[in-house]
Amino acid sequence: MGNRICFNSESTQEGIRDLDLKMTNGGTSVFINVLCLSGGRLAETESQKRFMVFLAEQNQEIYGNGTIGFDIVEMPWDKNSFGEDKAFMLRVIEGARKKLGWETLLRYTPNEERIYDDLSKFQKLIERMTADDIIEASLSEWLSDISKSAEKDPIRCGFPKCKIHDAYIGVYGCQICME
Repeated sequence: MGNRICFNSESTQEGIRDLDLKMTNGGTSVFINVLCLSGGRLAETESQKRFMVFLAEQNQEIYGNGTIGFDIVEMPWDKNSFGEDKAFMLRVIEGARKKLGWETLLRYTPNEERIYDDLSKFQKLIERMTADDIIEASLSEWLSDISKSAEKDPIRCGFPKCKIHDAYIGVYGCQICME
């Protein structure tokens, strides 16, 4: 079992499934980790930090293997900041390619060839995204879900970061070390 990141799994548009990013469970963890490392160093606005918390929440240690795939259109996009957020996500991908934050990975070194291939596929999914593709209920649903853990809600707590990895944390801690 693995994970799949899709543009929009409910789309009937021809060829849309060809863009899907399919990864092993281990590959998914590494993929999310390098995005969190990069984004932890690049995020500045509240909207950008929300994207990093969204990614930090994609944690197989908590939710189980094969359960953290998602649709690009269901990320916490906001039409008011869409252009900036899309550009930010593309910078996060580029930062991951440049190994931004990788020096904090003490337990392993990502397989560059594999991760670069996954990052390229993810980039194509993000590049395809337009403001018209946003599923507007996704942002409010995600914010509602995360706020159910009020005392641990990283958004209400001011977007805390891991002291070891400098990555934004999710409700259950750091995506990388679970601290």
